[in-house]
Amino acid sequence: MKQALLTALVCSTLCALGAPIQVKDLRTESTTNPTGVSNSPRLSWKLDSSERGAFQSAYEIVAATSPEKLDEKKADLWATRKKKGATRLLVSWQGKPLKNGQKVHWKVRVWDKEDQPGDWSEIATFVVGDQSKLAKPGRISGFESSSDKINQFYARSITNLEQRLAAFTEGDVVALGNGSEVHRSARAFLYHFDSVPHLTEWLRLMDAGITKDKFFPIQPGSEKAAPISSDAGVLVGHPLWWMSGDAKLTRSRWDTYEGHIIAREEQDPLLKGTKWGGLTGSEEVSAEFIDLCYLGFSCRLVLELALPAVKPQKAIRFQVYASRIRKSFERQFVNEDGSLKTKSQTGHVLALRSAVLNPVQKAKVLADLIALVNKNGSEVGPIGAHFLPGVLSLTGNHDLALKALTDLTEEEQRTYVESGIAEWLMTFVAGIDTMAPGFNQVIVSPRIPSDDSVTWVKAYHDSPSGMITVRWEKLPESALKAEVVIPAGTLSRVILPIGENQKISEGGKKISDAIGVEVIEKKDGKITLITQSGKYSFLIK
Repeated sequence: MKQALLTALVCSTLCALGAPIQVKDLRTESTTNPTGVSNSPRLSWKLDSSERGAFQSAYEIVAATSPEKLDEKKADLWATRKKKGATRLLVSWQGKPLKNGQKVHWKVRVWDKEDQPGDWSEIATFVVGDQSKLAKPGRISGFESSSDKINQFYARSITNLEQRLAAFTEGDVVALGNGSEVHRSARAFLYHFDSVPHLTEWLRLMDAGITKDKFFPIQPGSEKAAPISSDAGVLVGHPLWWMSGDAKLTRSRWDTYEGHIIAREEQDPLLKGTKWGGLTGSEEVSAEFIDLCYLGFSCRLVLELALPAVKPQKAIRFQVYASRIRKSFERQFVNEDGSLKTKSQTGHVLALRSAVLNPVQKAKVLADLIALVNKNGSEVGPIGAHFLPGVLSLTGNHDLALKALTDLTEEEQRTYVESGIAEWLMTFVAGIDTMAPGFNQVIVSPRIPSDDSVTWVKAYHDSPSGMITVRWEKLPESALKAEVVIPAGTLSRVILPIGENQKISEGGKKISDAIGVEVIEKKDGKITLITQSGKYSFLIK
């Protein structure tokens, strides 16, 4: 009996202290056990710990020519010894030079915040070679809600994304679509599938087809260039960097980014927008309008990409260029009262997302967009379908976005399915997004509808930094329950709606007593929290 009690006491004490932090999901160049990587690959891993605030304080990598040599003393390719630091994403190879065709075996262990080592990870491998081979991308997400219509939207969108990725993996270089289609789906691909290698390869193929005038082609293998599709050579690079955390691709492609924008300027020196091929006729707005908006959009993203490209001096040039685009757009397409000359819904959402309006104009254009959607429902083509839900949700009109999406014809639904709607479901309905490259800092900010159109959502995303899960549920009397899991080594900002007389608790405790949580502010019907990693259960009532 005494022995049993002692064993129970020891076990409970160990549980209270938390198990050592472990390592899982080893990657080489963002791929599991790849064949055909460079002789200076980058290694990544994720952390596994249920303890709040767990993080990696040090790590050790060993690499060898065989599994039997994976030992600190026997490793014949690389043995880092214990290295202090939290780095676990895209760690550069610093071992012995590697040869073409060589197979490398490697594993990792990490130390926790108490400087206690965890167990060694399972063994991963990679093969050095010139020809990389794409693997079938795995699913890294899940989404379910109380709304059958929303669930059907999600299922159809996932099927669409999966089919395109499967065909591309098998060698059909145009299977992902033209540049416009890939841009509209890029974040959805990255949210829902292990698709970093696939989008990276797509961009490589786009780079290989750059025209003599330095334009990206409309799609791999094409000799044609056109606005929107050609701009995807820039537009797809931004979410790929932001969601994967890989700045190397941006640095290596900077000259092509800059060359494309310069070519756009030379082709249209007065910045009036041009009417060249490849623009859809279903948006009820002129080709020149769309072209100038996309030029502004591309310019804004290149400006942001100057940071990972380590080209801060280039930012000034693109700030000036962006200002010229706004002035030209205003002269041509904006009325004196700040409204747009077009009545197209696509025109309104595109202008709002493309950095071509000043603050006064934004307010007027948004008010007009809301009036148009309230009056007519969703009246957009593929471009507008990509932007409309996000614009409405970002501006506090999430109820209107849901209403517009649940009252569509079959043809209209197809347009949204093919325009990356699964991105909006994760970003706004589930509320999972990143505040820093590679989800190193997470934001959880679900938009909770004021009505009962959606009463609960559960979703997950296995990000480069680990698994993020969210489950929120509306309760009687305007109460809300939100369960959130933030991966080890990651901080998050959690933003939830809260009434003026409501209070928030976590795990049955006052929020001020909750471990790993800090209240940042409570205003405008929202409460903002900073949380460490771990599992949280919030109740607002």
